Order: sequence, then structure tokens, then C-alpha cells
Amino acid sequence: MRLSTSGIIFVLAGAALIVTAYRFALPGLLPAGLLLLALVLLSALLIVWGTRRVSITLRTNLPSAALAPSAQRYPLAPEGKEVELEATVVNVGQLAIPASTIDFVTAEGFGDSTVGEVPPLAHGSGQAVLTSFTPNRRGISGLESVLITVAGPFGLVTMKKKAHGSFPIAVSVPILGARIPTDSAIRPARLDEGKVRRGHTTRDFHTREYVPGDDLRHVHWPTTAKSGDLMVRHEADEETLHALIVIDLAGRDGHPGELEVEFLLAAAAAAGSAFLRADYELYVVAPGHQIRFKGHRDIERLRLLSALIEPGPVELPAHDNPNHIVICAAEQARGEELAANFSRRVPVTIRTLDEISDLTMMGLSEDLPESWTSFESKRRVTR
Repeated sequence: MRLSTSGIIFVLAGAALIVTAYRFALPGLLPAGLLLLALVLLSALLIVWGTRRVSITLRTNLPSAALAPSAQRYPLAPEGKEVELEATVVNVGQLAIPASTIDFVTAEGFGDSTVGEVPPLAHGSGQAVLTSFTPNRRGISGLESVLITVAGPFGLVTMKKKAHGSFPIAVSVPILGARIPTDSAIRPARLDEGKVRRGHTTRDFHTREYVPGDDLRHVHWPTTAKSGDLMVRHEADEETLHALIVIDLAGRDGHPGELEVEFLLAAAAAAGSAFLRADYELYVVAPGHQIRFKGHRDIERLRLLSALIEPGPVELPAHDNPNHIVICAAEQARGEELAANFSRRVPVTIRTLDEISDLTMMGLSEDLPESWTSFESKRRVTR
């Protein structure tokens, strides 16, 4: 709570009148001095009561998503795009509230803080205040708090208090356009919880290589005789196409920089969204995360994952060979090292920062290498 200029004058004048009344035996000045001080005190009490009866709710039209095991849902905002937010201020008290000011205090990376004006509010009335922000950093940010500043009666006292706590918003990398590899659909396979295997799938849609644990009654003898390897028939649920995206955010000399991480995540998000739109089941492996996605709606969950990932090395999952593998790594050598853990008969697309000569001259929205959206480079296929 702060005294305004008028409030300071009232306090000084009131104190002076009271001192003068006692010093010079002028009792007529005493009521005037007490009245000035009482007005300041009354203004302070009214403003304290009034601000206690103010309710502020925040709303945004952004889509929201949650990732297991946490049940918390986050609104999703793309980096570099304007985000609109609406605050509804309601006077739930019995007294009218004079005009006030709303301060939207942003968290780091969510843009500049903004200020909104609220007209006087009678009992039960409300006012919507619109504001906008432009996030400039990937991660969990949003608003740290919402403050309301109200001037008391007579303009003698102003009070600023927190009217709303934090409002977290997940800022994801932009989702770029991408086309899935044309040769992925001819290699149906299945992700399961087995160990990493060096086996491979076959171009025969109805069969795949035998792996320990398969029912021997499902062995497909004609294909076995033709290929020389023990082959089994596909189960019905194996007809779903699967893709695996591996995101490794570690380099030889430490973690990649913030901009480098965002480029790698943008490449992974572009590939993942393309696979999901093509009705693939997607398995994404990143530092601290191993999550499965399925269907168009899971694109929002993929965006949330891009906001939550922290730099670090990735641990390869337990899996069977998928139809296509995309590896996003800071260095080409690291990408090749990860790719060596998979069968060379499964197409592997490697995205590395070596493909970009100068990150500072490029943007995440339109200047990425063409190969990062077309899957036309770094594919390891045994002929």
C-alpha cells in the first residue's frame, strides 16, 4: 500500500494541524487535523476491503495436452507466434471498486510484461481484459502472476496486490511441414517390449523374421525356404505401421546450445507430426522420455514433449525394428553410432547439425534445409 501525492499532503497537513492545536492552544484546529488523517485511514481500509473481494480468472484459446505419468495439462503455444490471453475481473464484494490497473507479469521466455486498464466495477459486475504475448523461448513459461493496482476513495491511497498466481503455458518448437518417406509403408513391423534385435523385417507384407518368443505355429515355410531365414506370419495388430524417432541432445564437448537444441527438436517434431498424420504409430525416445503416440490428436502431445525435453544423451529403447527410424543428433558421428544399433535393412534418416553451416542465419519457420522436411538425405538402406 502506498500513499499518493494527495495522501502525503493530507497526512502532513493533518499532523501539522494537530501539533499546532496543542502547541499554540488552538483547539479549533484539532478536528480539522483529525479529519484529514481519518480520511486517509478510511481510504486505506476501504481499499484493503475492496481488493480482497476481487476475483480474476485467466483464459486462453490455446489447445492443451498432458503427458503421462503427470496428469497436469498445459496450454500449448508455438514459439515465435503471438498468444492472446483474456483476464476476467469480477467484483464479488458489496462495495464498488474504483478504476484499477492489471499487471501481467510474464515468466522468462514468454515475452514482455503487459498492463491493462479496468473501469470502476459495481457489486457483481465484471470486465474482460485482453492482452497478448510473443513467446521467444521453448519450455514451460507463461505468467508468473497477475497484479491489481486499485486507488482508494479520494485518490489518497493506492494498493497493489497479487490477484492471481502463476499460469503456466508450454512453449513448443514450431511444427514444420514434412513428408514421410515413400518407402516406409512397405516395411510393416511392430514395436514391443523386447530387447534390441539385429533382425530385420521383410518386404513381404505378411511375414517377418522370427524372433525368440514367437509362436512356431505361425512359421511361414514358403518364405522361410525362399529367404533362408526363419519367417513367421504377421499377426493382425502388426499391420499398423510404426515409426521410431530418437532424439539425442549431447555432443562430444558437452550439451548443444539452446538454438541447436531447438533446431533438432524442430526436425523431430516435423517428422513425428508427418508420421502421425499418415496414421503411423509413433514411438519417441528422448533424454528422460520414452513415449508412444497414435493418431492426429497426439500431435498436441508431441508438441508438449518438445517443450519438456531437456538436453542430455538418449538411451535406446527396447524395441523390435519399426518401419522407419529418424535419428536427430548434434553430430554426424553420434547419429551414425546410434544408427548402428539397428538393422541396416530398416530405413534410417539421420538429422545432424552438420547439415547447417550457420544456425544464426536461419529461422525455425521457413529456412530449414529441404532435406529436413523431405527425408531425402542420410538414409541408410542396404541394397
